[in-house]
Amino acid sequence: MSEAQHPAGDTERHRLPRSLLHDLRTPLNHIIGFSALLIEQAEEPTRDNALADLQKIHAAGQQLLSLINDNFDSVVSVSQSRATGDNRQTGDIIQAKLSAGESGSGAAQGLVLVVDDVEANRDVLSRQLKRQGYAVAIAENGQAALDQLRGGNVDLVLLDIMMPEMDGYELLQRLKAEDALRHIPVIMISALSELDSVVRCIGLGAEDYLPKPFEPTLLKARLGACLEKKRARDREQELAAALHAQNHEMAIWRKAQEADLAVARTTQQAIVTSALPPLDGWEVETLYTPVIQVGGDVYGWRLLEHGASLFWLADATGHGVAAALFTTLVALLFTHASSESQTAHGILTRVNAEFYGVLRGRSFMTACCAVVEPDGRLSFAGAGHPPLLLRRRDGSVETVSSLATMIGIHPAIEIAETATTLARGDTALLYTDGVYSSRSDGGDRLTGDDLAQEFARLGGRAGFLPRLIAELGQKSEAPAFDDDVAALALRRV
Repeated sequence: MSEAQHPAGDTERHRLPRSLLHDLRTPLNHIIGFSALLIEQAEEPTRDNALADLQKIHAAGQQLLSLINDNFDSVVSVSQSRATGDNRQTGDIIQAKLSAGESGSGAAQGLVLVVDDVEANRDVLSRQLKRQGYAVAIAENGQAALDQLRGGNVDLVLLDIMMPEMDGYELLQRLKAEDALRHIPVIMISALSELDSVVRCIGLGAEDYLPKPFEPTLLKARLGACLEKKRARDREQELAAALHAQNHEMAIWRKAQEADLAVARTTQQAIVTSALPPLDGWEVETLYTPVIQVGGDVYGWRLLEHGASLFWLADATGHGVAAALFTTLVALLFTHASSESQTAHGILTRVNAEFYGVLRGRSFMTACCAVVEPDGRLSFAGAGHPPLLLRRRDGSVETVSSLATMIGIHPAIEIAETATTLARGDTALLYTDGVYSSRSDGGDRLTGDDLAQEFARLGGRAGFLPRLIAELGQKSEAPAFDDDVAALALRRV
């Protein structure tokens, strides 16, 4: 009967049992699959007649499949119609692919596990996958598939639904239930094309669903998409694992650094917080605020002969453990130098020579020292350091500059000293540049003049250093000082 006698809307439809449909489609899958492979292989010019005959075989199989779909199946394959628009165009697609010269040769793009209880199905699918550049493993039942999957290295599973003992649904459930396997993408392949089967597979965790007989171009596209998603997930997991390992290493490193900083802080604090010497006729106050646990600033004092006293202050580059080591070294150098010389310039000259002898010009620092006599005489020497400030009891402020470059640059430097006398009520201030180094939100820094003005206003009071630092902070409008702050004040009473 012609199509004219049976309009499309009146065509009689018949229902067959699912098992019968499966059995009908399976041999058709073989016919179409093997003929498609033969078509791909028959590209030599001398095989023109064979190619034409194979195309006829393939077309006949497709025609028979269309008859089954049109007369016995109620649902057109969702996956196939979505990708091709019309399953009757398969022969044209294959011919177009042959014309484009797609041979599928090259390095393996991934390991695909084919799970099917029918040997011919495994054979045709494996051969097609290999031509497309994939490495292939096969399993004839669900348990064999699980064993191979647990062995590792499988990138994707092509899983048949209709299998004895353990069907594709059960294997998919078991695979997705295991943490080590659930990330492996699964594409279901079956001769069943019912929508409920598709929905069930997707609901169980399948990435995609392809009907038998499969179209090679569609198969290649679906595999490529699934593997790309898997590789993206793998990259994310690898990155997460690497970050976790890095964070773990950083935590270990940080713990070690914190332990080192604690030791360094204890050592440095022992230097800067040691008990001040009892000086008759003098009041001494100090302030030390590192940016982190351990700073690069350090100060100290030592009693000299004939009642004189040495006060010194240094500023090393940087912060942390390395800076703490430098400050410890400098403290030892000042102690050693003060046992060899009793003058400010002599002590600082020896400190420079020994500092250079240890580091050979690899590090520098500013430093200054003052030698104070009981009668008020004071001699000052500085090397690259901020000037000494003298506040007289009338509120005026004098500046005594450092007259040499930083210590550690040359083995021998000319260090001069400046002498003056403090009357009762006068105050001398030694400090590091962190005292006026804070920067405002507008980018402006304080200057030495700002420090001198606040020192003139506040320096006549006992215990003025904390107030001085607080006022400078308010004046700069900065949230905090961005360098270590150290200061030492001497007032004659």
